Amino acid sequence: MDEKKPVKEEAVEEPTEAELPAAIPAQQDWQKRHDDREAYREELRTRVRKAQPNAAYFRPAKPKPTISDDSHKKVAAYARVSTKSTEQTLSIENQTKYYTKKIEDNPNWEMEDIYADEGKSGTSLRHRDAFNRMMESAQQKKMDLILCASVSRFARNISDCLEQIALLKTMNPSHPVGVFFETENIYTLDPSSDQGLQVHALLADWESSNKSRRMILSYDQRILTGQYPVADLLGFRHTKDGDLVIQPEEAKTVRFMFIARIRGYDFDKIAEILTDKQRPTLKGRTEWNGNMVRSIMSNERTWGDLEARKSIVIDYKKGVVVKNNGQRDSAYVPGHHEGIVSPSIAQAARLISASSRALKGGVPVMRVLSEGALKGYINLSPGWGGFSAELLADASLRAYSDDERNQLAADTAILFGETHSNLLSVSFTGYEVPLGIYFLRRSLPSLTITPRGLRFNRPCHDRLSNCMDIDVFYHPFLQSIIITASSERSTNKVRWVNDKGIPLQSISAKSLCDAIFTHLHWMRQYQFRFRGVSRERDGVKFIVFSLDEPQILVGKGTPDIASGNANSSIRFIQYRDNGEAAACAEDGAAYPIEWQSRHGVPYEYRVKRDAVTDAVRRKDIYAPSVIVQDPALEEIPSQEELQDEFEYLLASM
Repeated sequence: MDEKKPVKEEAVEEPTEAELPAAIPAQQDWQKRHDDREAYREELRTRVRKAQPNAAYFRPAKPKPTISDDSHKKVAAYARVSTKSTEQTLSIENQTKYYTKKIEDNPNWEMEDIYADEGKSGTSLRHRDAFNRMMESAQQKKMDLILCASVSRFARNISDCLEQIALLKTMNPSHPVGVFFETENIYTLDPSSDQGLQVHALLADWESSNKSRRMILSYDQRILTGQYPVADLLGFRHTKDGDLVIQPEEAKTVRFMFIARIRGYDFDKIAEILTDKQRPTLKGRTEWNGNMVRSIMSNERTWGDLEARKSIVIDYKKGVVVKNNGQRDSAYVPGHHEGIVSPSIAQAARLISASSRALKGGVPVMRVLSEGALKGYINLSPGWGGFSAELLADASLRAYSDDERNQLAADTAILFGETHSNLLSVSFTGYEVPLGIYFLRRSLPSLTITPRGLRFNRPCHDRLSNCMDIDVFYHPFLQSIIITASSERSTNKVRWVNDKGIPLQSISAKSLCDAIFTHLHWMRQYQFRFRGVSRERDGVKFIVFSLDEPQILVGKGTPDIASGNANSSIRFIQYRDNGEAAACAEDGAAYPIEWQSRHGVPYEYRVKRDAVTDAVRRKDIYAPSVIVQDPALEEIPSQEELQDEFEYLLASM
């Protein structure tokens, strides 16, 4: 076998400097690019020189459009003033007369129409009926040209101005409509007018914005110096000095609204009466609706006060008006002028509006029982909107002497647990009575108090023999509510069944419940259920609910306590509002956290409380009473006086 010989690697020699290609000098590279460019330019010149029109027909463009050409045009005019002052009324009449003559004097023009908006702002197209009607006519090709005094009369909003002018040009491409602004000498179909139009539209927009700022500053200055802006309203006319003067005939309409409202008429019924009587509004209309009545009655000037700058404009272009919640200076001036009604009558009407719809008898009367076993209990109309914790407490105390008030304070201390804690310090478990709420079942009467009303279960109706109406008694210190069938003479009876005779499960009582929640410091996210104890004395049936033993209903999906064994899942939570978060967030029933360390209530306290219930007789429910009125309503006329005035106003309108 031949032996392989090793391969000999040949060395690669690097080229010498003399063998490398010579670099192109920079001067030669620039010269080449310059020659190529010049050659291409010469080629272009040659192409243009050799070009021939051949058989083409040249058609020159039409002359630039103007308003002075001799073509026939249907011409409209647009005029606008922002207020309905006498000066501006004269202005718009002069504009109408001027454009009518201008169009008639031009032999090539034919009058289409004069569109005029009086008392309309130029910052928005809303409510500018004449302008919008003009745009509809342009859409229908009824015009060729629109005359307008200036860009600011056409629109003060730059976007609206340019948008509407562009729309006039393009809505019918074969029939564009131009606008001629005389002051600026701008014709919108002239292509060279675009820049000038944009500048003047911007100036009009800026002037509108500047005017808005001046108005805000003017209001600030007038409010701070006591020169409050006033305006006419039904029953009043304003003077140049800013005074409001009552107009007697119109004032009858306004006063009738308040008297009728206090008598129990709703807004729609009042509006119906005013329409039947053909009573004119401020603008002379004779058709009324409930919202119109509500608006007039809510105006503080009707009872003599004045609120300056109740609302503000936050977007002058879109006309967005909102309630002034401190964004700008404002003022409230009590007793600014003579009112058509007194503040007490106005307050009574407002409370009627805040009351339940079931309250149809006007302002109710609170009666505090001044004698007997139910002394200090208040017979009230739950649907009334004028309750407060302070008012109810003061009303109840009027039935007691000073010594009796001291005893009441001691009893109240027991109810709030102070005495309980002392008794419980000595472990007398055998002397405690189990809490009645633990034994609540479906068959037993119960009351649920919510932030908006009172709910009674069906056994409550059964215990009261399914009566038609009930009376409600409440004691704010003894924390007790009593219900009984109403008598014929009761002034605060509450409807207990609906028109079909079906028992009502709930009674609207927002103001009363708010007062109870406030007085007892209950958390408003909970509802509270109480067991009722039914009694019958001297043929009178009543049910007592003690508010010191609540079952606390947590969440919307609360199960009925009777649906299961209450003792198997007892929970205790903080239910009084002490500034802390609730200790329980689960749905279901719970009990006061204070009950966690005890099984019932002291026997001594239960005997004392039950003795009050056992002592109740017919004479106690119908015992003499003291009429208590809200101090804010003490000046309103009596029911008889209100009825007399109602009939007088109705006859004189």
